[in-house]
Amino acid sequence: MDKKKLISVVMPVFNEDKGLDIFYNQLKNVINKLAYDFELIFVNDGSVDNSLGALIALYKNDQRIKIIDLSRNFGHHNALTAGMDQAKGEAVILLDVDLEDNPEYIQTFIKYWNEGYQVVYAKRGARKASTLRRICFSIFHKLNRRISSVDVGASGIFCLMDRTVARHMQNLIERDKYIPGLRSWIGFKQIGIDTVRNARYDDKPRVKFGSLFKLAFDSFTSFSVLPLKISMFFGIVFSLLSFMGIMAVIALKIFFKLAILGWASTISVILLLGGIQLICLGLQGEYIGRIFNEVKKRPNYIIRDQIGFDE
Repeated sequence: MDKKKLISVVMPVFNEDKGLDIFYNQLKNVINKLAYDFELIFVNDGSVDNSLGALIALYKNDQRIKIIDLSRNFGHHNALTAGMDQAKGEAVILLDVDLEDNPEYIQTFIKYWNEGYQVVYAKRGARKASTLRRICFSIFHKLNRRISSVDVGASGIFCLMDRTVARHMQNLIERDKYIPGLRSWIGFKQIGIDTVRNARYDDKPRVKFGSLFKLAFDSFTSFSVLPLKISMFFGIVFSLLSFMGIMAVIALKIFFKLAILGWASTISVILLLGGIQLICLGLQGEYIGRIFNEVKKRPNYIIRDQIGFDE
């Protein structure tokens, strides 16, 4: 018999001990029906609950499971990078364990992979979340399409990449990673699949708005310098307006003997311009800070322990 192809499934874990059994059972029911070998790589991203213990318990009953235990919390995308660096499969699937992405779609991903697509990713359709979060996600994806130099679309990390694409992903060593953007930037033959985004297994969103904002900013700054161009545009526009205002004041004084009154309006304009200047400086500082992070060349993650990998 021909040897089955190996597929790696990489899953970051952060404080998910209550949902791991639920997720694993759903994933197992899917992959057990497929004619492939699987390695299930769970990356414990510095969990402070019993996630590591729950993973070890699953490993004892399923030797397909492999565990990477990071020394601390390095963040979602760095945990995914740690798993991809260890993956040996001919295809690599990225998947969160919170069940917002349905493991059933793995069958569809593999179908398109066998048809020659090198990247198959989930396009996020209907989302079971609060109205505010749905609005924020919608605004982010629309802005991202306009700002970024690559077409990321309304997609997350849930995807399948063949070995060639996964290898190129490993070669991207930047610190502030946004995997959907990098996946699109790499190119190759890609297709997006419409999916339904579920609620978390406990119906409680784990990612806070602050973290979502940082992720959005990572996307904007990683694939576009448009924010810097916008700040320069504001500088030019307000400089011209200020010059025209000065000329108008001089003309009124010389030709009509009029002085412009209005302390409040003057202060308002000063505060407006000062605020715009601070925003522009903040944008520049954000880019400079990312340059600073890159030149330090610290590793994206540190592994404390590995379980289930060959020596």
